[in-house]
Amino acid sequence: MNIVLVDDDRIYLDELCGTVKRMCERNQINATITATDKPLSLLEKNIYNYYDVILLDIDMPGISGIELASEINKLKDLSERPYIIFVSGRDGLVFQALREQPFSFVRKSEIEDLLPCLIRINSRLSVENTYGIKSGRTVEKVLIREIIYLEKSGNYVIFHTLSGDVKERTTTDEKAKDFKPYAFIRPHIGYLVNPLYIREVTSTNVILTDGTVLPLTKKLSKAVRQEFFDWMVSKR
Repeated sequence: MNIVLVDDDRIYLDELCGTVKRMCERNQINATITATDKPLSLLEKNIYNYYDVILLDIDMPGISGIELASEINKLKDLSERPYIIFVSGRDGLVFQALREQPFSFVRKSEIEDLLPCLIRINSRLSVENTYGIKSGRTVEKVLIREIIYLEKSGNYVIFHTLSGDVKERTTTDEKAKDFKPYAFIRPHIGYLVNPLYIREVTSTNVILTDGTVLPLTKKLSKAVRQEFFDWMVSKR
């Protein structure tokens, strides 16, 4: 589960980050936790879509948490993800915040109420589509949304995931068939990319949200750009 904490108070943000991390560890919730005091950054390149959960303060300069939630709701359309949870000390704004249909509203003074929310969300996410990677004599199940990209390496294909790399003795042609229903994009004969993690498509490369640069074959450039554009439109 990918969680982002958004609050303009850097001191509280660090404190909340530690609290959420401890909650997840104690309750066996596998989570990656990041934090930002720049709320508008979530709207850049649709970065919000990378996260499963957004813990959002309401009272922030530049853009309020309610305004940010409204913008994200417009972009994600009917998708439940990311789940938005307001974490605020402004009880007087609770009814205004509820108009954006968040998953929950948690008071900063009662942050322990956040735990049951995270447990319920984690349960929902755990039943999402998974893919079985045949690694040696075992099959490792990975959530489709956690697969960043696939890379050909000799007689193997390396699955680069949020939890690490796993390799399978297979071909990218075979994997292209498997991942077609999930809109994975093939910028090069040796790669398949989850569009969820694409930041930008240039004339020669596909740049991922973590800065990884993958090659883009010239003859595929136009088609890849169109596929990525179509995918982004479908998510609005």
